[in-house]
Amino acid sequence: MKSDLPLVCDMNVFAPSQREKHIQITTQLLQGVQSVQELDRGYGFTFPNETMFVINIADFIANERLCCPFLEFILSVNPGNEPISLSLTGPEGTREFLRAELDGAFR
Repeated sequence: MKSDLPLVCDMNVFAPSQREKHIQITTQLLQGVQSVQELDRGYGFTFPNETMFVINIADFIANERLCCPFLEFILSVNPGNEPISLSLTGPEGTREFLRAELDGAFR
């Protein structure tokens, strides 16, 4: 993982309509979080094993990597009804950054 990338979110990479769509998808994902696991330098999230979540997570990753290039994403789509898992990690300070940015997942 590149540790020389700044721990900064730049939402200016999006046109206003793209930004609104990204915020909307992120909000939907946060509402669907089943569990949160603290990782060394980030968090792991689980979601229901439903097609809508696979699509929304893929869209989230495609956009989030543009505004937050320091993040590493690991997506696991499990068989049957096992939850989907998404890990977001990065350089030191990422856990605190995610906690502030994705507050809705921690309620």
